[in-house]
Amino acid sequence: MAEHVTSARSGRTAKTLAWLPLIALAIFILTPQLSSLTYSFFRGDGSFTTEGLTGLADSGAIVAPLLRSLVIASLTVVVLIATLVPAVVAVHLWAPRLRPLLSILCTLPLVVPAIAIVAGLTTVLRGLASQGRGSLGMQVNTLLQSQDLPLVLVGTYVVLCLPFTYRSIDAALSTLPLRTLYESSSVLGAGMRTTLRRVVVPNIRGSVMFSAFFTFALSIAEYTVAATLSINTLPVYLNTLSSTNFRGSITLSVLLNLTTWLLLAAATLSASQFGQRAESAPEAEPDAQTDPAAASAAGLSPAAETAARAASPASAAPAAPDSPRKEAQTP
Repeated sequence: MAEHVTSARSGRTAKTLAWLPLIALAIFILTPQLSSLTYSFFRGDGSFTTEGLTGLADSGAIVAPLLRSLVIASLTVVVLIATLVPAVVAVHLWAPRLRPLLSILCTLPLVVPAIAIVAGLTTVLRGLASQGRGSLGMQVNTLLQSQDLPLVLVGTYVVLCLPFTYRSIDAALSTLPLRTLYESSSVLGAGMRTTLRRVVVPNIRGSVMFSAFFTFALSIAEYTVAATLSINTLPVYLNTLSSTNFRGSITLSVLLNLTTWLLLAAATLSASQFGQRAESAPEAEPDAQTDPAAASAAGLSPAAETAARAASPASAAPAAPDSPRKEAQTP
């Protein structure tokens, strides 16, 4: 009896100790955020105020940086997904020996600091600008650093997001019978673009959505690269605002942090939700080769639909009649 009580107490103690790191981490993260939130919406005497929000809305200077950051983040998501998914699929299908090399290349941004990447990028841009006015290098430099649409930030953010998005998409593709899906789709008349859009992407939708949300969150909140290249995005404007409207800058910082957390939470929930759907889906799916309706719904060519109808059980040749009964043996 005493041993049972001692083991129960030790189990409760172990559970309590297991929660201590999580509690400490929550305090470490939430304390600065709650302090900033209190300073943003409460005065020193405890009265509620919205001076930070009204100051941001009245000035109107936040509109251009906000729109610029939204456009950059959206374009980064499109470029990253449109280039990374076909590349990883191609390596899985036709060059599996290159997977370690691709993994190393996509993981390099984790090793190289962002400020080092910007330093090298600045050297390249200065080299292009040094060719003189009217030269091709100067035109490329102006195009990349345009304040309306700074493409240099889009490319840099794509590189910075590669390690996380590549791991997610590569892990999702590794769980699929990708070659079987591709060959079946090719037999039914679908091209590579149709296979990617209607076969591969729906099966890795959770990883794609996680990559999109994560890329958007990182791009809209990144400061180092934009500040070094003197491009006025939302985080750069936030730093500039702190010298003239400190309460407004703290309010904007809290809102930006909440937006980033919501995007990351949406990424995690979407990935887990689609993962659970994939696990609960029935293993036996209707085969398009033997189901004309499935072949037609898949958007295949008329020849492929005809082949599917010919292979369907309904159009199969009738079974051969039973063999005649054996003659009775003579006594």
